[in-house]
Formats: sequence, C-alpha cells, structure tokens
Amino acid sequence: MSVPFVNASVQGELSAPPDVIFGQIPASGLDGIAFIDFAYGSPGHSTHRVDGLLIGTWHGVRQTRLTFSGGCPADGEQCDERTGEAFVLRGPGYAGSTLWSGQCRGRYLAFMPAAVERMIEAPLSQARIPSITCDLTERMTVFHLLAALGQEACGQDRAADALLVDSVALAVLRTSGALSATGPRRNAALNPRQARRVRDLVAERIGTPLSLGEMAEAVGLSEGYFVRAFKGSFGVTPYQYVLRERVTLAQSLIRSGTVSLSEAAARAGFPDARRMGRTFRKIVGRSPTGATRLQRA
Repeated sequence: MSVPFVNASVQGELSAPPDVIFGQIPASGLDGIAFIDFAYGSPGHSTHRVDGLLIGTWHGVRQTRLTFSGGCPADGEQCDERTGEAFVLRGPGYAGSTLWSGQCRGRYLAFMPAAVERMIEAPLSQARIPSITCDLTERMTVFHLLAALGQEACGQDRAADALLVDSVALAVLRTSGALSATGPRRNAALNPRQARRVRDLVAERIGTPLSLGEMAEAVGLSEGYFVRAFKGSFGVTPYQYVLRERVTLAQSLIRSGTVSLSEAAARAGFPDARRMGRTFRKIVGRSPTGATRLQRA
C-alpha cells in the first residue's frame, strides 16, 4: 500500500514512510522553500511530480542500487542507475520514480515556483533547468550545504532561521547546475546609504527572525544581487554578518553580569544557550563564558 506525500512543489507516493526523519523544515513561513532529511533501512520506491524545483542527494551503503526513471515531456523518458551515492536535480514538469535496493539516506530541498523565480530573478517559464543525475562527488558543495541545513533542522522544536534557509537555498541553487553559466559579473557593492540601512535593520531586528528577502527589500535590490553586493561591501555573507553581530551582543550581555546565558541567547537572537555556545565556538573558538573571560584578562 503506497503513502501519498506533498513537500512544497513536489508530490507523489512512497512505498512506505521513511524509517527515520532526522529533520524537516516545512515550506510555510519560509517563502516556499522546504527541506527534509530522511533515511530508509530497507528497499523501497517512490513516485514524484515536480512543479517548481527539487535538488537532493542520496547516500547509502556501497551495495545499495539507486534507480531513477522519468523526465519532462520535452525531453522524454530517461533511466539512470547509480550505486551507493547520487545527486539529483529536477526542474518544472519533471515526473518520475526512484527505487532503492537497501539502506540509504536522502536530503532534499524543494522550491515552490515563486521561490525559484525570486532567486533566479526571472519567470520560471524563461528558465531552462536541466534534469541532472550524477555521482555525488561531482556536487560535493551541494552535499555539504544540505548537510549543514540538516543540522539546523535536526530536532527542530521551533521555527527554522529564515535567513539561514534562504542563504543555503540560494547557494544550492547556484552550485547545483540549475542555472546556466553566465559571463563574468562586474563587482557589486552597496552604496553608503544602503549599507547604513542594512546595519540599522540588523541592529533593530537582532533578537527577532530576519529573512534574506526582508534585507534585500529594505535596500531595493533583488536577493541574488543583494547577496553579491553585501559581500562586496562587508566581506562576508548576510548570514555570517548577522551571526557575528549576535555574538558581539551576547558577549556584551554576558560580560555585564546582569543576565543568564539563556537570557543573553534570547536577546541576541539565538534559539537557546546551546546553539549560542556552538556558534561562539565556530566564530571565536571559545565558549561564551570563555570568550568573555579572555576579553576581561
């Protein structure tokens, strides 16, 4: 008996629900972008139809065979068999099936049509998105990006960080092969007024969710161009900048000695003290209290 499913712009049927769902981010509230990290411990199959865009990775034990069949009406039916690991990209109109012969794990990012359009800065009807099935080694950047998103989604008991999801989704879109290569782009940068507006917006919203779309809209730019211009001006991505600002605020609060670690985390925009500690170690190489003691010395 098959199990129907819907994930953003993808719908179809599964031979059985996943044995494990490590993490999941629904499309609601995130501008039409959904993510799922799942695993099967035994053979199975699925069918799917894509209205927007689907990008994913499969990785299983060496003996697991992965068989992908399907295509778009204009391209005709195709069949591709892989062993162990694979990368897949499916564009609008794709319909097909996937079979796996044994244990495997998959991570998928699904885009609603509107989400693709705002990121590629063009109508979906004008985008020629190829159907790609290849060895995972050819798209390891995508693999690492989806693995990072899986960490964000793991044990999710709160809304995912919209800025992180948007940023990862845009990076995946650019590195997956979904967009055709273009010529060299001239250097982009924010003008002084735009840079000041972004700094003020981040300061105002440091303790509340902030999306990439909101930041771009505040300075009148598309998301794709905004990310390039922001990095041209600040030297880091919007997400990295916001994380550093949160760390700076949290350090100041902890150093004051007037709030607990949990309070400092909440006021600086971290979901909890544990996540704040993980971010501190990644950015400054020490725990929040260790970094504060070092500054006092």
